[in-house]
Amino acid sequence: MIKPVNYEPSQHYGDNPTSVLAPDHWLIQRFGNYQPDGHTGVDYPCPAGTPVKAVTDGTVLHVGWFGGTYQDNPYWIAPGFAGYCYVVDHGDFVGIYAHCLDGGSKVQVGQRVTEGQVLGPSGNTGGSTGDHLHFETLPDGWVVNSPMYGRVNPATYLARVSTQSSTIQTPKGFLMALSDKQQNELYYRVNRYLDSKVSDVPKRVWGMPIRRGGKQISALQELADAKTLIIRQQATIDALTAKINAQEAAK
Repeated sequence: MIKPVNYEPSQHYGDNPTSVLAPDHWLIQRFGNYQPDGHTGVDYPCPAGTPVKAVTDGTVLHVGWFGGTYQDNPYWIAPGFAGYCYVVDHGDFVGIYAHCLDGGSKVQVGQRVTEGQVLGPSGNTGGSTGDHLHFETLPDGWVVNSPMYGRVNPATYLARVSTQSSTIQTPKGFLMALSDKQQNELYYRVNRYLDSKVSDVPKRVWGMPIRRGGKQISALQELADAKTLIIRQQATIDALTAKINAQEAAK
């Protein structure tokens, strides 16, 4: 995984909560209480026109401005504030690239992109006070009704994936039969359920609507899908093991 632009951040996730500002503060006067719990992503100061790159492989979900209100799109992106956006499904998270240059897109909705592929130029559109790229991440199974509108710290993905990429290449038991992408997907999907027993989770939580890949599902469905994923991966592993054993026996 790579950074979307080759610049160091000027504002990090969680910085500068607007809920502590006075009503007459210029930010409140101009934008309102737009980030009450802090910045929902990472800002990279870069000149308008800087190539914005896909941080990893994915599928383009949206290109351009959003119409209506933030409630009219599945990602709860404030149309006027975010400006010209690229939204890309990166597998276990959705990446949002905001305030980009109006037009100049190098991709289209539905297109598969690879890590490092240019989506389009950065800009200064929407609720922006200067040239920069705003990048934020929605994890697979995000809950919009949360302090950060479902967003999580992009640094978590940037650090975690780059760290694991060096270790995944070393065979580790049955996981050696899986590709790097399959191992990452399996790990991240299952890891969310390791902190507590299913029986300890209140029943009302399982019916809570969450969003995954732009679709609304229940938390229970997410758990069921994770279980299905494990079963499918195990079936693949068993088939590969049987094939290897058969080849060894034939020698």
